[in-house]
Amino acid sequence: MFIKKHFSLKKFNTFGINVYTRYFVEVKSIGEIQKIFDIYPYISKLFLGNGSNILFLKNYYPGLVMKMGIKGKKVIKENDDQVIVQAYAGENWNEFVNWTIKKGFIGLENLSFIPGTVGAAPIQNIGAYGAEVKDSLIKVQVYEIDNRKIREFTREECKLKYRYSFFKQPHYKNKFLILSVFFLLKKKYKQLNTYYVEIQEELENMNVKIPTIHDLNQAIFNIRQRKLPNPKKIGNAGSFFINPTVGVLDFKKLKHQYPTITGYKISNKKVKLSANSLIENIGWKGKKIGNVGVYEKKPIILVNYGKATGMDIYSISETITKNIKKKFGISLSTEVDFIQ
Repeated sequence: MFIKKHFSLKKFNTFGINVYTRYFVEVKSIGEIQKIFDIYPYISKLFLGNGSNILFLKNYYPGLVMKMGIKGKKVIKENDDQVIVQAYAGENWNEFVNWTIKKGFIGLENLSFIPGTVGAAPIQNIGAYGAEVKDSLIKVQVYEIDNRKIREFTREECKLKYRYSFFKQPHYKNKFLILSVFFLLKKKYKQLNTYYVEIQEELENMNVKIPTIHDLNQAIFNIRQRKLPNPKKIGNAGSFFINPTVGVLDFKKLKHQYPTITGYKISNKKVKLSANSLIENIGWKGKKIGNVGVYEKKPIILVNYGKATGMDIYSISETITKNIKKKFGISLSTEVDFIQ
């Protein structure tokens, strides 16, 4: 374990912003985590995975950035029908998902190619193409900072819902450090989750009628390659905004007034609106101001064209949310976490 001072985080956030931190350390064991809290008991700390869902608003972080480097994945228990696997927080999420697919375990394949680490996945309850982490998660193992103890939280205790867990509540932020996550996956299946229209269309383009788990994985890869910017080439944090939810009657009124707005029913009373269609409707799709852009293929994504600061990106996001509020009366929340 080596603690670095005045360290650049440009390579440790997918927006590619050149922010510096007072201290930086990568921890690779629980013992090293405990040692850090012994050495720096009072300094503010930021727990970092792959930096794929954060935006630094200042060019200097005055505390200690702790990158989670604990890795490993293994089968805990299995029978003919299902398996329990454990993955440690520092594991690359996509590499972990690919590992489950190669072993023939079913449940995470729709979440392929999402950037980030295993430890970050339950915090955001990441989701894509009709699936979410909560569908397979059993429990998480955490380090409770105040009491210096290892604890476990069940799926129910994590209060997982759309892009949310109790770890995101202000009261619990920086109270727990996720160490590992346990998933219950299947070994047999009658039908894969191919209900998402884009997946069906891609499988048809691939001339696949009865998809295997590998076909589904390839279809998702193809879709993402076409639609999403590669953060290694252009700075971004994936979806910047969260799709808002409105009542069915409210949606009908909006749709009548603005026919290009899209959404889908999630219950008899609620509709999830497409934030992409809202942003496009106010004329921001493909727009570029300075070094910040609204991605032309998917306007829910904000991009850094090279030299944008965190505040540059934040200012654009604020303008978009205010314009949407003014035009539609809808509050658009952000998926990205802002770091002061």
